[in-house]
Amino acid sequence: MIEEAKLDEKGRINIGQESRALYGDRFYVVKLSGEILLIPKPKDPVTELRKWGKKLGLDNQAARDTRMLAVDEANKEVEERANRRQKDLR
Repeated sequence: MIEEAKLDEKGRINIGQESRALYGDRFYVVKLSGEILLIPKPKDPVTELRKWGKKLGLDNQAARDTRMLAVDEANKEVEERANRRQKDLR
């Protein structure tokens, strides 16, 4: 789905009702070279990380190790999305 969004006079972006219903109203803004990426923020990020940890078998690791893995995975995801987006724009 492609949706056009426009900045208002105060620099805010209006996200359409359908997208808000699907993704919520909180996003992480990731700045890439020449573009930005909006990633929906989970309502409870800690619970979401615990779910990911259990799925990956990380529930017995130290919190610091889990955090480092989460950051690495997030960076990979951002890079993959940016690469897909660049391919789509060609």
